[in-house]
Amino acid sequence: MGSYRSDDEALIGLARQLTDAYAEARRREDQDYACESIAEYLSEFRDSAPSEALLALLDLPLTVETYPLVDEAQVALAARGPAVVELLLEAVLGEVYDPDGPAPERAAETLDQMPPGEVSLGLIEVLCSHADDDMKSAALDGLVALGGIAEPDLVASLGDPEGGDWARAALEQVRYELEHPEAGDEAKDDDELDADDDAGDAELDGDGADDEVADPALADDRSKAPEPASEAATNPDGGVVDAAYEDFLKRFEQDGGGESPS
Repeated sequence: MGSYRSDDEALIGLARQLTDAYAEARRREDQDYACESIAEYLSEFRDSAPSEALLALLDLPLTVETYPLVDEAQVALAARGPAVVELLLEAVLGEVYDPDGPAPERAAETLDQMPPGEVSLGLIEVLCSHADDDMKSAALDGLVALGGIAEPDLVASLGDPEGGDWARAALEQVRYELEHPEAGDEAKDDDELDADDDAGDAELDGDGADDEVADPALADDRSKAPEPASEAATNPDGGVVDAAYEDFLKRFEQDGGGESPS
């Protein structure tokens, strides 16, 4: 296909061109034509196009016309199972064509559509791969958020040469939180208090008031989980994990974080 080196590369390029064409269209008829072309693309290549091509379509501006197209791309991605988790996690962390576009948030939504067990397997694959520490830290956080659902997968990967230490760190945190659910609740309460304090400090700074010492009663006294095997596992770069990823973690904490496997 043209100057592309492979059919997959051509399909990714075409998906990006169609997405850009809709975003840049100024006339209604041009937008309609772009939507029709994207619908034809999905009809023909939904199952055969590489996941990166479907991910490109998640950058479409959300309108009445594009909503079903974005939804179809998300459903198609979610149906690909654990193999697509790494790509979606990269997108959530901002490794996309346009980090300021909607793709990171929609990637998080797509992960949320997947069965938690499949997400767990996909995150384990990230831990046991040659991914960098930021990716593995994000995968560890996701597994901890899944809680008991991820425990069997973590146990099975303890002997992996790449991911064993990461799995052990995640497993320790999962088991600690399952055995001490009150610690997780206290940590959430402390986070909310810290957020309130930060908001109050920002308001004072905006009014030109002097900085005030925080109330000692609001000091962080959360219970500490066992130390993980790797410092990087619990200290990911704060500039990398964006709001979309935080939403992803919260979703899985609500959906499965407190359940232990039977």
